[in-house]
Amino acid sequence: TMRRLPLKSAIAAALMMSVTSFAHAEDDSVLDIGRIAIGGYGDVQYVNTDTANDTFKARFVPIFLFQLSEKIHVESELEFSYSETGETTTELEYADLHYFLNDNTTITAGKFLLPFAQLGPNLHPSWINKLATVPGIYGHDGNGSLTPLIPILSDVGFSVQNTFKVGGSARLFTDFYIVNGPKLESDLTGITDAGGEEPPFPEVVFEANNGDNNDNKAFGGRVALAFLPQWEVGYSFYNGAYDTTGKLDFSISAVDVTWNGTYTSIRGEYISTTTQGIEELTNEKVDFDRDGIYLQGSWSLRQFGNEMLNPVELVLRYSEVNKIEGGKRWTMGINYWLESSAALKFSYEDTKLDNGSKDNRLFVQLAFGF
Repeated sequence: TMRRLPLKSAIAAALMMSVTSFAHAEDDSVLDIGRIAIGGYGDVQYVNTDTANDTFKARFVPIFLFQLSEKIHVESELEFSYSETGETTTELEYADLHYFLNDNTTITAGKFLLPFAQLGPNLHPSWINKLATVPGIYGHDGNGSLTPLIPILSDVGFSVQNTFKVGGSARLFTDFYIVNGPKLESDLTGITDAGGEEPPFPEVVFEANNGDNNDNKAFGGRVALAFLPQWEVGYSFYNGAYDTTGKLDFSISAVDVTWNGTYTSIRGEYISTTTQGIEELTNEKVDFDRDGIYLQGSWSLRQFGNEMLNPVELVLRYSEVNKIEGGKRWTMGINYWLESSAALKFSYEDTKLDNGSKDNRLFVQLAFGF
């Protein structure tokens, strides 16, 4: 049998095996140092943009891993970064507990990255992400002028992950969860028609906390079929009420595809969202639909067998947001891999919004994992 964990849990398992127990406690009440491991990532980057001042940014993101027993692992990720005013900010990215029920089933509880598509739970750390920015359909670490569909989702609740064998080499992965869910940015319970004009788009936020603004919980999950290590195709969904009355829903669905070759990789995601609102004059529900896509390809020049070109990687990504506050973005990148987990990345974004405005950004990033 084969257990498949999210990326952070796979790192946890590897680090657990690599840590040597250099201190043993005679008293069982003292935690064995060999059951603790620290990993994580960080980056330093320069950003040149048409819409703001050029700036340097830095952050450090440690991941703490605890093995309470063979069946129980605890993990937590903190992000330390600078604010625009120069203050150090700290954010709890996730803190959760994994209980390994058997070789195929894992139960997770706490604050965790939601298993929605591939980017959020597996690919967004800067040393894994092949470009200095995330796709335009996601809001994370600044998205420029393009209005994203969703952020990288995290919330408080619990989930159940399962792995099933399908035939000889295929695997079916399922991951279902229930969490507090989204909220409306203001105290309004709906939207108005603004005096007969087109009603404004509701601002829904996904900040995780130990509370909910209604009695309804968000439910979602991902189902994926994989022919590892080349192919994986997944379908994700999410639905939750965001207003204080619990009557207005925000729902998302996504399809993600990944193909990994020896020197190339291709991946993409299509996301569709529906936000319900209420017109004040008619008191009827109205749906705001948005969708978008990103496609990304990378090519390692190791294929040529040249010592100077071996560390070089070329990346191209296309992002598109449609229907409301839409736009298109091309992102091109050249990466130089200093080590297997450290890269110097040069990325350039060319964004054109549907309203006619443009936005170009240049990034130079040094990203590392440890």
